[in-house]
Amino acid sequence: MKNRVEVKVTPELLKQTQVNDEYLFRDLARKMVSDMPIEELHKLIKLTKTDPFSKDSFRVLHDYSIPEHERMRIQLLKEENLLLYEAECNLK
Repeated sequence: MKNRVEVKVTPELLKQTQVNDEYLFRDLARKMVSDMPIEELHKLIKLTKTDPFSKDSFRVLHDYSIPEHERMRIQLLKEENLLLYEAECNLK
């Protein structure tokens, strides 16, 4: 799927305001990501959710072959009553 967004501005806008190329490119990227179907977004960015109250987290907490730091992270989330959402993008 091809995703495309665009914005047209006058040269005067760039001269008369704090708006610059970086601002416009970041704004375009935000709009593109906001409008993109979640399935396409998953192809671009690795999105994960850690729910310390899920069955998977329960399994991790009780599986001592899993590194302690991973179990501690889930335990801390559980104690603080928090869910963890993460996004990762590996550029090469």
